[in-house]
Amino acid sequence: MQSHLKRWCSPLLAGVLSLAFGASAQAAPAAQPALPYTVVNASFACQTATCDAEMWLPKGVSKPPVIIMAHGFGGLKDWGLQPYAERFVKAGFAVMRFDYRGFGKSGGQPRRVVDGPEHVKDWLSAIESVRLRGDVDGSRSGLWGSSFSGGHVLVAAAQSRGVVKAVSSQVPFVNGLQSALTYPLKYQPRAAWDGLRDLLRGDKSEPIYIPTVSQDGFAALVCPECVKGYQMIVPADQMASENKVAARILMTLPFYKPASSAAHISAPVLVVAAENDGLIPVQGVRDMVKELPNGEYLELKGADHFSPYTGPLFDQVVSRQTAFFLKNLGK
Repeated sequence: MQSHLKRWCSPLLAGVLSLAFGASAQAAPAAQPALPYTVVNASFACQTATCDAEMWLPKGVSKPPVIIMAHGFGGLKDWGLQPYAERFVKAGFAVMRFDYRGFGKSGGQPRRVVDGPEHVKDWLSAIESVRLRGDVDGSRSGLWGSSFSGGHVLVAAAQSRGVVKAVSSQVPFVNGLQSALTYPLKYQPRAAWDGLRDLLRGDKSEPIYIPTVSQDGFAALVCPECVKGYQMIVPADQMASENKVAARILMTLPFYKPASSAAHISAPVLVVAAENDGLIPVQGVRDMVKELPNGEYLELKGADHFSPYTGPLFDQVVSRQTAFFLKNLGK
């Protein structure tokens, strides 16, 4: 009886163990390839708050030149910037990405207030923090901005003459009045009402928020490609909570003109524009480029405002930007 039981139990036990451990082995994820860089905290102080930042350091490179990056209108550092950063770090650059005060994990109140001059202060603080680091070569610093931050990097570079050595400005916001004149007439009464009410609120009060983009409705950004392009960049699980900005930007944006800084930039500047940009009039970008003492210009034919972030145009743009930074920072 016992011998029969042993013969019956042993295969059963082996089968159970095989299923248990076999399932575990099958469920174990495949080993991920090692990244060619390490990521360290690079948060820095600005005014009375701290900006959340990270530094990507290429492995095997001692004190590399560094490219500082931040997003555009209401954007966070994790929204669509990683592909650019990966290309830059593979080319031997350190890459610092940060979020503005009031956005993401950065400190500061009130939240999600888009403000050009205040964002520039964050850029200047980021530049200074990089200059003081020991793990990168702060004397070889470049700036990378896109859309609204494409304008910020122009202003920051003009105010950091001799410190910033190269600037990449992608589909840049250059003239607030020009952009405001493209805003749909049917939304202007509400824009003025919400914007003025929000502008009168103190920093301790919650802003009056408006959608950043909206399908066929009132929003801060209105253009043919805005909704699809914005959704392409923003993670789906963050659209509901992050698709908003303080309405006061509608009142302050017309007075922000990064193009006025162009003539004062000593560093080389690469400007990438989109021929069919529905958000930023391309003629304003063309006019701004003429004022740059040391500028390069690439206009993407048939492209809209969000075209450089994905697809074949992304590869064209990031390859040009990488070559530009290698030429001006990699020596």
